[in-house]
Parts: sequence; structure tokens; C-alpha cells
Amino acid sequence: MKDPNMSGYIASALVPHDASLDINEQEYVNHLKEISKAEQLCGVYVNALVGQVYTLEPEERQRLITLARQTIPASIPIISGVIGHRLKEVVQSAREAREAGADILEVMPPFDVRPFRRLMGMADVPYQFFKDLAREVDMPMAIFKYAGETGSAYSTETLVRIAEDIDQVVAMKASCYTCADYYQLWNSLKGKLSVFVTGVDTVDMLGQMMIGSDGAQAGIMAIGRHNWSRFISLSLDGKYTEARNLYMEKLAPIANHIYGAPLRAAHTGRTGGTTALIKEALVAMGTFTSARVRPPDLDATPEEREGIRGLLKGLRLLPE
Repeated sequence: MKDPNMSGYIASALVPHDASLDINEQEYVNHLKEISKAEQLCGVYVNALVGQVYTLEPEERQRLITLARQTIPASIPIISGVIGHRLKEVVQSAREAREAGADILEVMPPFDVRPFRRLMGMADVPYQFFKDLAREVDMPMAIFKYAGETGSAYSTETLVRIAEDIDQVVAMKASCYTCADYYQLWNSLKGKLSVFVTGVDTVDMLGQMMIGSDGAQAGIMAIGRHNWSRFISLSLDGKYTEARNLYMEKLAPIANHIYGAPLRAAHTGRTGGTTALIKEALVAMGTFTSARVRPPDLDATPEEREGIRGLLKGLRLLPE
């Protein structure tokens, strides 16, 4: 089942909320229509981390998939995040996603909870989990890989084993903090599944795309989407100088403002998470009317909101 062989740009959908924190379906549909026009689009990702998947009820996750499938052209796969810490939970989430119209499952790390983290480093445990999941839900899957520094990362050896032995696993969102780590990952996995770079949404994405990839997937690419999709196309075409110039002029300032290295420190002075800032950008650009996020995340402060608007003004991303 090593199909689809994906290459290009995966667009992550955010979820607009109203004042009561209910989903604004009309704005969500309009958002889907906009992102489906991106250059070299190879998938639309719903129920993503940037879409606050862990704050959504199961029926809401299904509804978002259904709306996406009704809105996005049939030729574009719908990728849905699936969550859970027990095999039974993930299987249920996967089946619900399939029933709602998802074409590919992106499996959030089920070991991302303290009692299970020690199991993540044991070669047989993640392998057997994906083996069992593939048996229960026979459809294409993507692995959501955290960076090694998080303490919740699969080893490269385990990922190679999964890619070689489990036909349903066709892609991976590859989060690495450094080009050195990504170099090892890419050399081990290229050709075995489709590898999509995130650079953990930081400027590290630039170097990692130059090393090689099948495309990119990151929530930050909602801001100035046409520039991100153009950067990916240039990189995949080997037009590295043009890609670098575009990245440094239009994209690096966004990545640095929202996910830059200083913000990884324990005390950043930031009120809420990055989703709130990305939503503020979408409000400023006229995509959403509200930047509200669901708890436990917090909305951006007025100062953070002004910082985002200043960034977008400098990049000429605000409406005339």
C-alpha cells in the first residue's frame, strides 16, 4: 500500500471559533477553499495540532473532516490527525476519521504521556503499535514525529523498521530541531516513505529543505501561504538560490517571530501558545473574524496582537 507517493505542500487547516468557542463553520469552509488553491498542494491536514485537535470533541473532529471532504477537490487527499493513548482509542479515532471521509490518517504519538514515554524508546513497542493499528484500520497512515529534544521521539531505527515493514505507513511529518538530526533522518528514510519537513516551524526549515525532502507541512504556513507554497515548489525543483532568497525575505521573519529560538526558553513572557498568534495573523489578514482559542490555551494579549500586526505590515501581508 505504499501509495499515495506524496510530494509537495500539505496545508494545515486552523479552526475558527466564535465568542462562545463554538466552531464557525462558514469561516472554516471559506478557509478550506482558500488553502486548496495553494501551489503544488498534495494534501489538506485537518484535526492538526495547530487546529487544537486535543480540544475537539469526537463529533467535532468528524464534522471538520466531513466539511473538508465536501469542500476540497476530490483529487486532493484529506489528512486527519488521530489521537489517543491506548490502541483502542486510536483505532476508534481512526475509524471515525475514515467514516467521515479522511483519506490518510496522521497518527499523533500515543506515547506522549509521562507513564508511556519510556516505551517510546523501546524498538518493539512503537513498531508493534503501528502494526496493530494497521491491522485494525487498513488505510494509509502518516507518522507524526516529534523532535528528539522533546523526550517523545521515535528512534530513527524504529522509523526505518516501520517504514520498511508496514505498508500502510506512507508518510511522516518530520520534526527536527537541527539540520544535523534531519540529515540522519532523511538519509535513512528517503524513498521508504514521503518525508515532510517542519523544521519545528522555525528557520531550521530552510536548511532541512536544502538537504532534501518530499515537501513541507507546518501550521505556521497559514501566514502568507502563497509564499510558503512557492518556497516549497522552488526547493523541490532545485532552485535553491531563489528559494533561499524568498525564505529569508518573506518567511524567516514569520518563523522567528512565532517559533524563534528565544521562545523555546522556559520563561518567554508569552501569554499563550502559538496557535493564538497564528489566528491573530489570520484575523489581521481578513481570514477569520475571531482569534479565540479553547482552554487550556490562552488568547493573545493586546501587545502580542500588535506585534503580529506589525510583523504582517512589514511583510506587506495586510489587506490594502
